[in-house]
Amino acid sequence: MEMLLLDADYMIINARPVLRLFGKSREGKTVCAFYENYLPYFYALNCDAKEITALPDVKECAVVRRKVIGAGEREMCKITLVTPAKTPELREQLRSKGADVFEADILFKYRFMADLNISGFDWLDVANGDHVATNSVRADVKLRAHDITRGKSEHADQLRYLAFDLECVADEGIPEARKDPIILISLVFSEPFKGRPSMVLGIRPGRGVDAFESEKEMLEEFINTINTYDPDILTGFNINNFDLPYILERMAKNGIKPVFGRCISKPVMVKKVGNRFKSAVPGRVFVDSYEIIKKDFSLQRYGLDFVAERLLKQKKDDVKKSEIAKLWKANDEGYARLVQYCLQDSVLALNLVLQLNLLEKYIALAKVSGTLLQDTIGSGETGRIENFLLREFNKEGFVLPSKGAKPDETGLIGGEVLEPLKGVHSSVAVLDFRSMYPSIIRSFNICPSTLTKDKENSIELPSGARFLRKEVQQGIVPRVLKELMEARQAVKAELKKTKDKQRVRQLNGKQWALKILANAFYGYFGYVNSRMFNLEIANAITSTGRKTILDTKKAVESIGYTVVYGDTDSVFVRIGGDDLNEIAAKAEAIVKHVGTTLPEGIELEFEKIFKRFLPLTKKRYVAWCFKRSADGWEESIESKGIETVRRDWCDLVGLTMSDIITILLKEADQKKAIDHFKKVTERLLRNEIPLQNLVITKTMTKPPKGYAGVQPHIELVKKIQARNPAEAPGIGDRIGYVIVKGTQLLSKRAEDPSYITEKGLQIDSSYYIENQLLPPLERIFAALGVSRNELLGNGKQMGLMDAISRKAETQVLEQAPLEQVTGLICQACSAYYAIPTLSGICRCGGQLLFSTTRGPARVAVVGKEPKPMAN
Repeated sequence: MEMLLLDADYMIINARPVLRLFGKSREGKTVCAFYENYLPYFYALNCDAKEITALPDVKECAVVRRKVIGAGEREMCKITLVTPAKTPELREQLRSKGADVFEADILFKYRFMADLNISGFDWLDVANGDHVATNSVRADVKLRAHDITRGKSEHADQLRYLAFDLECVADEGIPEARKDPIILISLVFSEPFKGRPSMVLGIRPGRGVDAFESEKEMLEEFINTINTYDPDILTGFNINNFDLPYILERMAKNGIKPVFGRCISKPVMVKKVGNRFKSAVPGRVFVDSYEIIKKDFSLQRYGLDFVAERLLKQKKDDVKKSEIAKLWKANDEGYARLVQYCLQDSVLALNLVLQLNLLEKYIALAKVSGTLLQDTIGSGETGRIENFLLREFNKEGFVLPSKGAKPDETGLIGGEVLEPLKGVHSSVAVLDFRSMYPSIIRSFNICPSTLTKDKENSIELPSGARFLRKEVQQGIVPRVLKELMEARQAVKAELKKTKDKQRVRQLNGKQWALKILANAFYGYFGYVNSRMFNLEIANAITSTGRKTILDTKKAVESIGYTVVYGDTDSVFVRIGGDDLNEIAAKAEAIVKHVGTTLPEGIELEFEKIFKRFLPLTKKRYVAWCFKRSADGWEESIESKGIETVRRDWCDLVGLTMSDIITILLKEADQKKAIDHFKKVTERLLRNEIPLQNLVITKTMTKPPKGYAGVQPHIELVKKIQARNPAEAPGIGDRIGYVIVKGTQLLSKRAEDPSYITEKGLQIDSSYYIENQLLPPLERIFAALGVSRNELLGNGKQMGLMDAISRKAETQVLEQAPLEQVTGLICQACSAYYAIPTLSGICRCGGQLLFSTTRGPARVAVVGKEPKPMAN
């Protein structure tokens, strides 16, 4: 029969390991295939085979010939054990006696999958499968697999999804699983369950709630629903770090065994790794859409409400964390709102996975790398590459080293980044090296298997490392890179012909997976924790890349063009002219010329045109970009290393930056950009900026007393608690605040926008200019040679207290108490200012004098220390 491989593990039966492969049949039935005739093994050098054979946990010790990287073919022991659990003990015992061990830390399931050349989400042909009578797993079909081979189909149809979300309530502060109960659990199904698209479990009766007498009964029904519906994919939003650990602890408190995977004897597990959790639901794939979205999408915020609105165009009726306890105790209408809120979280979590096709890329990556989907999503690229390389090196008779202590070597030198020429550049063609590092590896046969000291049969690279020529010995890594890159080109060619939407998604996922895997090899060899860390190889790759960039720059300049910037695998060439097609034609001619100077296998290609290009520093620029499309040219504003949106900025910063960048790039009007900045600051000083554009938002992640330092949003929470405890934000709420004028510390001057409006408080314009607008915009203008003083007028910005502190520079005609100062007035035109202008002078150029209750005068302000601003 055929089955789609979802998960794999093993169990011990009669002191022997039995592998279990969980999946789905073509007919949509759940399958568990048991594979018995496979035992764990590893290799060792410099050890006695007879002595090892006599050990009680060793099934067999055979003397075999295998290739060792850097040492050629050697005789060694292939040690087969009775059970995987005995491997670490024997490995360390042999090491202590001076043996070198190989592949002694490969997970048993991955050793098996590598030997059979199967991957997660492959279709498997399972031959001669007789029925297995067992209650140890949940599956429609349970069979003993005598032979397993990889099938050819790529479609993963008929998967069943379930999304869940929980709500819990605490008497005070953040809910803690050790003491605070779960009150609601929502479940949403990708296909109806007993005729229902969703359900909400709760411990209080209400409209749309399946109510239970106790939390224990509700949790038992949660388990029962999952096991009955039997989803392949269990998902939710931020469930890995919150919902699942919370549920498991509550189940432990209620004496419930958390068995809602497909293995009846194996509970669901959560393990804390660093600051996050790693979850395992046996036989199912556990997907946290929050974690995938954080990896795959660059957003200002990652709360579910913001994510859903940006990515799905679906709005969420949000409930503050501080409101949950109130709604839980509220009347039927209030409780119904909480129930709907809980349900909506599950609906949106499922929509994110299905409508955005979040898993398509990771399914393709699992199939290419040979890993299970769960590990592809939850682990880094090092594990994927090592699993892939294990197969490829084993095919050619090599054994890979076991991981040992971290090497002390450091000194990896990165790619070449050319110093950018200052100013705004027009008509710049961006020429990109196609897969530079993979191409270098292929062209120069760079591989651990070809690294040599042999001068006669090798190529020396700029770093001094030598690698055997291809005709002497083809490297394994160059070979597999060639296969990956050619496979990607074939997929892209098929993409151009395919009209079927589902097939397009699959092909897009596959070409992305092939690209990700191919591009990861350079970083892998330079990563100190990798199995095959080799600084000599990593530096050989980057040194060749640096030389290629510098040689390309010379070749471009030799035909009269200027390279205004270069970044690792691309060069930016100033061509001139206004016609995009003419610029592109000249760029293609440059590519052709440079191509004659490049090593075989390294290709330069024309990528796009920057109509205007403004570099700030290395790795940081903005550009007005044009790319070819089926309809001509598509334009966009492209930025690298420059944030136009940050979570600690108010909206005014992003809006102003976007406007100024557009003026500089599209209109090429530096004066207008400076004037625009000044107009924004003047509007700020006149309180003409909408208050919502000045709000800064931060999340309260713990109780106020848990914060060691003084932070604006926490100080505001304390104020709200004092004014109206019922309205105070709770743990997990986002706190929006605006900085107002006053003489207290900045953190004490954070205020709630509605309170500002109610009390008529004045905004601290100086704070927004100095701390919000200027830092990012000053960097942009500095690249144009515009100084801070020019931005601010004819001098530095002068706040009221700055002006007072400079009294010694002004002829003092009289003295006045601070409370008598009402503002400033122009000596020439009598214009009145509540606060100083940026330049410190009037718009007419006249000098500003302090205005007091006794009229305008040059004054020295004296008196008491200002009182703190009233709340």
